[in-house]
Amino acid sequence: MILYLTLISFFGLAISLLVKFIYGVSFLPVLGFTALAIVLVILVDGLTATVCRLLPAKCADHTKKFYKVSAKEKKFYEKLKIRKWKDYIPEIGHFTGFRKNKIVDPKSVEYLDRFLLEICYGELGHFYSIFLGFAILGMFFITPLWWSIAIPVAVINIFFNLPSLFILRYNSYKLVILRKSNLRKQKLAQ
Repeated sequence: MILYLTLISFFGLAISLLVKFIYGVSFLPVLGFTALAIVLVILVDGLTATVCRLLPAKCADHTKKFYKVSAKEKKFYEKLKIRKWKDYIPEIGHFTGFRKNKIVDPKSVEYLDRFLLEICYGELGHFYSIFLGFAILGMFFITPLWWSIAIPVAVINIFFNLPSLFILRYNSYKLVILRKSNLRKQKLAQ
């Protein structure tokens, strides 16, 4: 989380300095507007995640085509060397009461179903946050100065959401395989 806050601060400062030099305006108001844009995009992301989490479970069904991860997509994540960096991305499952950074009961199909449900809710939230982050463009000030701040903040928001989305999809591929294996074992045991 400290890394995320450091990166957000760095990008906020960089955007503020860039806009200050482009428009020749005072630094502190630009920094204030940049901080406002960052807070707004974080609020939009939080609201998006909350709304997605309130959807019925059938909207987050891992068997739907939207959530299917192909072997080709999994290879893409492996080319990104996702295993090396995925543990550095903050996991905030404690807000929903279900942590997704460790599989607690890998042999339980019911547990894996809940895990996949939470992954799908997370995918929805991050997917829509990528696009809804641009909602800040229409907030407060529709001026070139505001847009010069809001557009980079919204674009950076994409790059803050993509890693989490990639991790969730990468993990869901493995969990679906584990779930199928557990179901086979249960049938054989009967």
